[in-house]
Amino acid sequence: MTFRVVSEEPDELEPNPPVPLIVDGRNLTPQGAQATRWLIVGAGGFGREVYSWTFGRLWSTASDQHVAFLDDNPHALDPFPRLKSCWSGRISDYSPLPGDRLLMALGDPAAKLTIGKTLQSRGAVFASYVHPSAIIAQDVQIGVGCVICPFAVTCCNVRLGDFVLMNVGSLAGHDSVIGDGCTLSPHSDVAGQVQLERGVFLGCQTVIVPNTRVGEFSRIGAGSVVISNVRAGVSMMGVPAKRINWMKNDDEELLAS
Repeated sequence: MTFRVVSEEPDELEPNPPVPLIVDGRNLTPQGAQATRWLIVGAGGFGREVYSWTFGRLWSTASDQHVAFLDDNPHALDPFPRLKSCWSGRISDYSPLPGDRLLMALGDPAAKLTIGKTLQSRGAVFASYVHPSAIIAQDVQIGVGCVICPFAVTCCNVRLGDFVLMNVGSLAGHDSVIGDGCTLSPHSDVAGQVQLERGVFLGCQTVIVPNTRVGEFSRIGAGSVVISNVRAGVSMMGVPAKRINWMKNDDEELLAS
């Protein structure tokens, strides 16, 4: 599939949904990956991973830096001298400038959805990033603010909502639907015709068997195998996965929204 870098302008036939701005690492050129500023939302471990994958691949016209970070902790990058100067400001203080493009680099589903919605309400424009080594079927639909990491695979007729994270080596099987804000941790395996509702978190090496639905804001622990439907807002662990506790307070508030 050949992706294009496109502007997030409303479609003439559908004035409300934005057209996702998709950055495909396979075909980037300085002109095609240029913005006034590229900003990574989140300066934690995953944010630094996104930085390393995009280094030298994205270009900002406003400064010599190709990309900078937004994080409410101004000292988040202090332990990393090469990155310390890349902190651009607090997420809570950010006011979008024309030409800014953001990449979402938070792993927690509730945080992604809350912060993403807040920034969009201020006029922020998110891009979706696809790593060059990812395998993307031709008919995959990718939402706004997604990150598809190295060696991730999306099979035919997969639909990814907004702010979906597919971490290293994760799989979305044929005809699966991955809801807004979902996080697939490294090497998690979503089989064919699975539906992950909004805000689901899958731990490392999780397996979701075919034709299964996982309710919104549920969390599946690392190494678990889900063999039946999962209700909304629960945590599951084990082989086969069994419920261990209820949702966090932040997730409960979002579930009610």
